[in-house]
Amino acid sequence: MRKGLLIIGTVFLFGLVALVVASEFFSQHPRRFTGKLSEALPREAGGWVRRDIPIGASSASAASVQGILNFSQAAQAEYSKGSKRILIYVAYWEPGKVSVVDAGSHNPDSCWVNNGCVRTARQFAVAGQIGGRALIPYEYGQYLVPQAGQQNVAFWHLVNGEPNRYEAQAAGWRDGLIGRLERLPLLWKDIWQYGINQKNEQMFIRISSSMSITEIMADPASGALWQALAPLGVFVDQRWK
Repeated sequence: MRKGLLIIGTVFLFGLVALVVASEFFSQHPRRFTGKLSEALPREAGGWVRRDIPIGASSASAASVQGILNFSQAAQAEYSKGSKRILIYVAYWEPGKVSVVDAGSHNPDSCWVNNGCVRTARQFAVAGQIGGRALIPYEYGQYLVPQAGQQNVAFWHLVNGEPNRYEAQAAGWRDGLIGRLERLPLLWKDIWQYGINQKNEQMFIRISSSMSITEIMADPASGALWQALAPLGVFVDQRWK
């Protein structure tokens, strides 16, 4: 009996390894986003002036580079118009680069909270529109950031151009083996949703400001800035090309 179970377990293990190897080396990884993030972020739009900020130059952005990000491209810029400020951060992973759960843990609920920020509000899959143009549902959070005060954040984690859902994630995922064990339920969810090949094409877009997100969206003056971000895939009617 025990010998039979051992044989079954061995066959199952080898089968699982074969699936992982096949997914890693033989699966097709078509790329849909072909742009450059540095060019996708406009130099100026509707009076908003861009100032490039190196990744890791501020307390919030330093939190963003925590852990194994391994992104293909990343860009960050602050847009100013008078006294108004908006920070935009974007990271992109080509197909075959990282798993959904690894890229998905790269968000303010984990990186910011683990670096001393306090989450004070959270909403999931929020509907929004800019000038009558529907946005892909976004994640909303409000965080107290050391030396920066209250920051209102809208972010997207796009997997093959579609938004990854965050209801099952908690604030403060830890790093290392413990963090991976904590995220195991998410891994099973992702396998069920995306299949055994977890290294999909992915993009993370984060917009943060001391202004409220709804105020930014409703302000006609910021409409041109939002429209300029369309190539990133945040609008329902313009997906990656």
